[in-house]
Amino acid sequence: MKNPWTGEDPDRGLKTLDQALSEVLERVTEGGLATFEVIKEAWPDIVGDEMGERSLPVRLSKGVLTVEVADGGTASRLRLRQSKIRQDLGALLGRSEVAQIRWRVRRRSNPSRASE
Repeated sequence: MKNPWTGEDPDRGLKTLDQALSEVLERVTEGGLATFEVIKEAWPDIVGDEMGERSLPVRLSKGVLTVEVADGGTASRLRLRQSKIRQDLGALLGRSEVAQIRWRVRRRSNPSRASE
């Protein structure tokens, strides 16, 4: 609504809360948030559908990408391809954002303990 005395519209330039938070997070993470979203989206293409179903990037911090994997065998198979994965990520992003990849085996809930 315009101010009747000045004719100014205080609503002009307002952003939604989602837009504002996204911009703040982007500045705080220095673009890392957008980079991480690109990595998550492209992950199955980079590692293949089978490995993409058994692994998931969960964090990118200071050049270290943390990836949760279903089991130790998956971690071993992906670890052998780590150099190629980093190379593909660099080509995708246009720069080397991932200096290291950490593989973390996903914890399984123990059904026998859940009933206790």
